[in-house]
Amino acid sequence: MLEESSLGSEKEYQDDFIDLYLDYTKGQESPRDFHFWTAVSLISGAVGRKIWLPRGHDMLYPNHYVILVAGSAMSRKSSAINIGVGLLRRATQNKIDSGLTHGISTILSGKMTPEALCRAISSRGLEGMLETDAKPIIADQTSRPCYLFSSELGVFLSKAAQSNGLVDLLIDWYDCPDVFEYITKTSGSDYVYEVFISLLSATTPDWIAQNVTSSVFNQGFVGRVIFVHSERSGIRIAHPVVDSVLEKLRDRLVTHIEHRMGMEGEMELTRDAWDYFEAWYNKREELPGLDNVQSGFFGREHTHVLKLAMTFSIARRRTLKIHVVDIQDAIDKIAHTFDGLTSIFKEVRYANEIFETKIVEGIIKDAKTIDRSTLLRNVYRKMNKDKLDECLSILKAAGVINEDVKTRKGGGRAKVTYTSTQ
Repeated sequence: MLEESSLGSEKEYQDDFIDLYLDYTKGQESPRDFHFWTAVSLISGAVGRKIWLPRGHDMLYPNHYVILVAGSAMSRKSSAINIGVGLLRRATQNKIDSGLTHGISTILSGKMTPEALCRAISSRGLEGMLETDAKPIIADQTSRPCYLFSSELGVFLSKAAQSNGLVDLLIDWYDCPDVFEYITKTSGSDYVYEVFISLLSATTPDWIAQNVTSSVFNQGFVGRVIFVHSERSGIRIAHPVVDSVLEKLRDRLVTHIEHRMGMEGEMELTRDAWDYFEAWYNKREELPGLDNVQSGFFGREHTHVLKLAMTFSIARRRTLKIHVVDIQDAIDKIAHTFDGLTSIFKEVRYANEIFETKIVEGIIKDAKTIDRSTLLRNVYRKMNKDKLDECLSILKAAGVINEDVKTRKGGGRAKVTYTSTQ
C-alpha cells in the first residue's frame, strides 16, 4: 500500500491512451461506448500478465471479457472491433520485428476447440493449430498471453462451444491461474502455465436469446463478462476518410500500445485509493429481486472495478500506481455496464418470448389443426406448460390461431384443439 496521498496525481498523467483513442474514433458511426471498451480491451492485450495487483492470496490481472451488444447492424459493432485490433496487430508486429517478443499476446480469431486453444498458448507452441481457423500472430515460447477477438460471438459461444467445454475453459481462465491442467483426447494430461486471456466480441440480443443456453448463465460466465449495450450513435458518415491528422494519431496510438507492452511489475493502490475502494466495498448491498444474470455480475462487481482501475492507471501514466480517480472512474463505468446488462437481458427475454411464440405458431400452422396434448409433446423440450400457455394466449389475442374446446360426453377433461388462421 502506498502511503502518499493521491492528491496531485494529475502531474503523473501522460497522454491518456483511452482519450486519444476516443479522439481517433470519433468520426466513426459506432457508439462511443463501443470504442471506449475496445480501448480498454487493447490495454489488456498490450500488457498481458506482466502487470498484476495482489489481493489476499490471489493476484488480479487487467484482463477483460468484453462483448458489444446492439440489435442493429447500423451500430457498426464489427467496425469498432476491427479498428482496435488493427492497432494491436501493428504494435505487435513492430515488437516482433524488433526482436522483443517477451510477453507479447497471441492474437486469435476463429472457431477452435479447447485443446487447440490450450496448445496455442502453451509451451507446446503452434502444434496442431492448423486444424482450426485460428490465426496466430506470435507464439512466444516463455509466456503466451492470449487475445481472443471476433465480430461474431457465435465463434466462441456457439452451441458446439457450449457443449465441447470451451465456455468452461473461458470461465476457468478468467482468473488467470498460474498452472492449468487439461486432459487431451489422445495424450493424457497437459499443462498451461501463466494463463492470461482477454476476449473482445459482439452480438445481438436476438442471438443471445436463441443460442445461449441457461447453463451458461448459471455457470458464471455472464458474471465475468462486461456487456456493453448501445445502439446507433446517430452519426452518419457515407465515406469515412483517414487523413494525415488521423494517420499521425494512429501512429501515436500504436506507439502507446508498444510502450504498454514494455510495462511490467506489481501495481499498488495509493492510500486515498484504497480508502475509497474499501468504503465503497463495505457499503455495497445486493439489491432485492435480482435475477441470476444480475446477481452473478453483482457478485464479481468489485473484481471488475479493480481490473478496470488497473487498466485506467496503465492507460494514463507510466507508474504502477492506482489513484483514487482510477477507482472512482472504474466504479462509475462498471455501474453503467450493470444498467446496460439489465437492458440487454430485458431485450433477450423479449426476443426469447417472440422466438418461442413463433415455434408454437409454426407447429400449429404446419399441422393445420392440432390438439393440446400433441402440441405439448412437440414443445416440451423447449418450454414448460406455463410458457406454452403464454405463447398460445399471445397467438389467440393476435388472431393467428383459433382455439376450440369440446366437452366430452359423460364429463372428463375437455378436448382442446388449435387451428391456424393463416
